[in-house]
Amino acid sequence: MMKFLVKQQKIEVLEREIIASDQIAFVLVKFVFDGAWKTLHKVVQFTQCEETYNLVLGTEGTTCLLPAELHPGAVKMSLFGYDEESDTTLRATTVPVTLHIRPSGFVADGDTPIPPTPDLYTQLLKKLSEMQTGANGKDGRSAYEIAIENGFVGTAAEWLESLKGRDGIDGKDGLPGKDGKDGLPGKDGRDGRDGKDGVSPDLTNYPDTDAVKALVQATVQPLLEKAHTHENQAVLEQITAAKIAQWDGFGTQINGLSTKVTVYSEKVENNTSRIGTAERTLESLQKQIDNLTSGRNYTVLFQSGQNAILTYASNLSMILDGRYQTMADFLTAYPQFCSAENDFVLSYSQECFNWDKSVLTVCAKPLSLTKNAEIVMSYQSGSSEVGSLYLVKKPQKIDIPIGVYVNTEIDANRAVSLDFHWLQSDTFITTITECTGISDGEYYLAWVGRSNNSHPKIRFLKVLEG
Repeated sequence: MMKFLVKQQKIEVLEREIIASDQIAFVLVKFVFDGAWKTLHKVVQFTQCEETYNLVLGTEGTTCLLPAELHPGAVKMSLFGYDEESDTTLRATTVPVTLHIRPSGFVADGDTPIPPTPDLYTQLLKKLSEMQTGANGKDGRSAYEIAIENGFVGTAAEWLESLKGRDGIDGKDGLPGKDGKDGLPGKDGRDGRDGKDGVSPDLTNYPDTDAVKALVQATVQPLLEKAHTHENQAVLEQITAAKIAQWDGFGTQINGLSTKVTVYSEKVENNTSRIGTAERTLESLQKQIDNLTSGRNYTVLFQSGQNAILTYASNLSMILDGRYQTMADFLTAYPQFCSAENDFVLSYSQECFNWDKSVLTVCAKPLSLTKNAEIVMSYQSGSSEVGSLYLVKKPQKIDIPIGVYVNTEIDANRAVSLDFHWLQSDTFITTITECTGISDGEYYLAWVGRSNNSHPKIRFLKVLEG
């Protein structure tokens, strides 16, 4: 397969292969279009000597087959497109690129028939016919109308009632089955091996999810053991909400801790003394978590707010339906993706896109990473599902847009796929994804947001150094 990027009036080579002559319907040519070509009706032209072959892609097509009539030598390939709905004449063209076809070693038994490439007029008529197929057909007759024609007399309701069959006669009970023989006792299994001694979590190196969970459990368990019943839930909920607001951004572990505190606090009998105890316990836990996260450098890739577009748009690009766009061009077509209405978060909602569209977002800013680095993301998601988070190693030299390069590496399964899940949440939560298993080096970060049940909204994205 050969792959090309069509940008404005240029054709850039993404993937090229050696082409042999005498092929028929074998060599696939794929195009990636920028936003300027998105709505155009597109046609590919192949010119060799004085012969020109036109292949219609239409508005949605991105691939075609190399014409079989081409023979060894140089071939010029270009594209033109036009707006079918425009009131004025609009035509886009590209500067041609040269393809080289080499002689093949194929020897036929006789003259090999080559299916001719249809002319442009024939292809356009076929496209028009396909668009109109099924649009002007007559409605078929209903089953009730057919019944009337065949002698039925009565209303539609009476006809439906006539379709019901009579109740059948109850079948006879079957004979009881014979009791089966008891099976033989199974042999005793072997004794299991003694497990290894557990390791106490070391909380000095953050993040360690298991260590945080152990810390939470050790802190809140005494509250559960001493719990009683009480009715002043409104006061406790206010206190819990304040703590959640203070701790937002410290990860799902903190959100989970707040939930536990709410449950246990509802059972407190003496709210004055016991709330004070709970608050002192949680404040102590907060200080321990602050110590775990302190002293680590981080790089901000995106942060919502009124300066989000000005600050971060130059480093972000998007690929939707195979079309590459910078964030600035992308927002022209999809302004709700990052807008003041939602405090300039990155929104992959259905209000921005049609149902179940996948948007690949690429950060063009290279990251110097080790296996100890971690990716911190604050987001809100409508459902829990497996997500797509990638690292693509930076090459020594790159001649195409970084977003196109990253997309090509992902399609070729040469990217590092991180273990990442979207977690359902009614409020913004923060998760941490570890980069274990990668080699030290510079990487580009990319992720996929889908306009399905998850439709995430990303508030910030940071990378913690190892």
